[in-house]
Amino acid sequence: MPYTSRMTTTAMTQPSAPAACTHDSGTQPIHAAPAADKPAADTPAHTATDGACRLLVMGLAAGYHYGDVRPFVASLRETGFAGDCTLFVSPTTRDLDRIAAHDVDCRTIDRQTDYEALSHLPWNALRFFIYRDHLRRLPSLPDAVLLCDVRDIIFQSDPAARLWGTGLCCTLEDRRMTVGDCPYMRRWMCGHLGEPAWNAIAHHNISCSGTVAGGASAVLCYLDAMCDALLPFVPGPGMAGYDQGVHNHLLRNGALGIARLTDNSSGPILTLGYKTTMPERNNDGRILCDDGTPAVIVHQYDRMPGLFADVRARYAPPRRPRETRRPRKTDRQRRSAHGDTSA
Repeated sequence: MPYTSRMTTTAMTQPSAPAACTHDSGTQPIHAAPAADKPAADTPAHTATDGACRLLVMGLAAGYHYGDVRPFVASLRETGFAGDCTLFVSPTTRDLDRIAAHDVDCRTIDRQTDYEALSHLPWNALRFFIYRDHLRRLPSLPDAVLLCDVRDIIFQSDPAARLWGTGLCCTLEDRRMTVGDCPYMRRWMCGHLGEPAWNAIAHHNISCSGTVAGGASAVLCYLDAMCDALLPFVPGPGMAGYDQGVHNHLLRNGALGIARLTDNSSGPILTLGYKTTMPERNNDGRILCDDGTPAVIVHQYDRMPGLFADVRARYAPPRRPRETRRPRKTDRQRRSAHGDTSA
């Protein structure tokens, strides 16, 4: 289906303070204020009438297979999470029946037909439009929404039990790395927003666009802001992750309103990309935040080979017994299959 952009300014324009943004969820509007680096205290959770928070988990699994996705979906259900999990997949995503068996709603997106006008966007950017469209189509909004990466995340406790609050909750990466020190952030921001935008927030710690949560109304406002600022986009080398540059640009300039920041010190999300040491574990084997509390979500575990091996050993699907696997073809058989009958 064709897509019409809501964007009224160019990507090079500094964001102005938005008007109060509301959606039909009964939550409080977001008011513009720049985000500080210090994580804020928790705000009250928006809960359903039965006392349980109705959390919707959404992610993108374009081009993945079951082995890529299983740590995410298996660990999520192991925590006792009983809410909805929706994964948007591409026509090249494999093993959908095995993924769906974890009570996952798999929705196939063909970017060439469903988002023809946006087909030039990297998947990482396109997902924000997909998420927004999906939330807008729901007959009723959940209490809270968690937008997260899929391939490099595991859950250690029920994310619905976390008090995400009615506002927006963003995650800081390791404090040793700033926007100005990260070569990827420089490339993404300068390439899409211009060097002045990068310079303006270079002293801030990085916020990860791969884990964003909050009340449904607040998340919808966030998605509106992201979709506007992601366009117009000119494809270029190394720009697949430019959504993170846009996320930080909006967050630090107050265009996302009053965002509650959390970090590796106490979680609930532990982001390992720039962490220099392996996180500790408790007696139950759960991975700990810097203050010794178990993380609810462990993100970017694949950046640490030892941890990656442990996670894959636990969650990777078992391989077929060797006797049931097809025997390997010889070089002669492979040449014959391709029409080469030479010796």
